[in-house]
Amino acid sequence: MHDYYQLVTVADLPQDNRQILDTLTAIGAGKLPNDLRLLNYYRSIPVNFGATVESVERGSVELAVNQQQAIVMQLEKQAFLKSSHFPKDVLATVSYVNIDKCVAILANFAYAVIRSERRQFVRVEVKEKIEASFAGDGFTVAGQLNDISLGGVAISATIPSHPDAGIKGKVTLHLPGGPLEMPAHILRVITTKQSDLCIIEIQPDNRAEKGISHYIFQRQVEIIRELKDSIF
Repeated sequence: MHDYYQLVTVADLPQDNRQILDTLTAIGAGKLPNDLRLLNYYRSIPVNFGATVESVERGSVELAVNQQQAIVMQLEKQAFLKSSHFPKDVLATVSYVNIDKCVAILANFAYAVIRSERRQFVRVEVKEKIEASFAGDGFTVAGQLNDISLGGVAISATIPSHPDAGIKGKVTLHLPGGPLEMPAHILRVITTKQSDLCIIEIQPDNRAEKGISHYIFQRQVEIIRELKDSIF
């Protein structure tokens, strides 16, 4: 989840943690209206439900949460908290989850800027193996599509020599509905434990935009169904 946020401080980390705990205590006691919502990302899809403060004790907060939220919290081990009573959004560590009872315990609170909310386009992670490639000025890469939006793609591949940002070329995507080719340029390359991710901005025409939109919609449906099925 690290690529979704950036930690920030209002005072300093210990004081921010205390301030957040005080606010959650006031919400739990009914001194402040409860507009608390949690936010997680499941395969890049936002999961955002309300929550109720049950207790605050020794730096930890017990919450009653939605069951779908509980599943993702258990997977991510972190969650964002959103409320008009916070000066900024909050990131917390998830220390305990009981999915059956819809209960979670959070600790280690800090303010954060949620970068993912600033995205212009919906992004989905790709489950199946979809071939993708980029060919440009002195640089080519071929691999598997890692994630996709109407504004960009990430190609998973081994890239021995990282290219400069801004290289222009074309991206080819072998989506289930048929291959699509469109102008693109390199933004950056990120090295992960599994492989390199080549982050590319794309400029789809109407045909490509329709094909990508259809794939994203179908993938969203699959991801939501997968999350719901995990409850039963």
